[in-house]
Amino acid sequence: MIAGTIKAKSIDEVIRIIEKDTADLYELRVDAMESFEGIEKLKPFAEKLIITVRSKEEGGFREIGDEERLKLFEGFMGINPAFVDVEFKSKIAEDVIRLAGEKGVGVIVSYHDFEKTPSFKELKALLEEMKKLKADIIKIVTFAKHHIDNVRIVRLYEYEKNLIAFCMGEKGKISRAFSLVLSPFTYASLDEAAAPGQLSVEDMKLLLALIGDGND
Repeated sequence: MIAGTIKAKSIDEVIRIIEKDTADLYELRVDAMESFEGIEKLKPFAEKLIITVRSKEEGGFREIGDEERLKLFEGFMGINPAFVDVEFKSKIAEDVIRLAGEKGVGVIVSYHDFEKTPSFKELKALLEEMKKLKADIIKIVTFAKHHIDNVRIVRLYEYEKNLIAFCMGEKGKISRAFSLVLSPFTYASLDEAAAPGQLSVEDMKLLLALIGDGND
């Protein structure tokens, strides 16, 4: 499945984007929004939504304090989205996971490194630490300085099936192709890329058609 990343300023704009698109899921970047009026209007689309309130440190579009981020997570969980995505290193991670458990919402615990791809030993240790939070999905995204970084990140799939792992950047695009067939779902842009090297939904669908679904 492919999750299109939505960067919108209002709830009404979010709805317009979803209604004209054909992605399987939608990552709503709440940290890019300016108005939160009318959250309940998203209920008809809730089963396709991933709610992300990204911290500035891990690529958020603006600075939002932890207390405000937690309130936003809680508010959007009121519509019962498919998932919420919270950073592994965040001080509010355990609170978000607890609230999601109470409301029956899936949890993605994520880690982002916008500068490099650590050694495989470091990545494996990170994966084991992230598993301890018992999230539904683990997401590890790094930046590829060299093509070999793709190999490091893809090797993680040997150790966890509920994993989304790929590299950002021009040299990391091949790992995004692998994530199409190895991950529960992966990410793509609907318009402007939300991360370096992010491909469009159309490009990802074309890649998937070329690769095949692995059932042939």
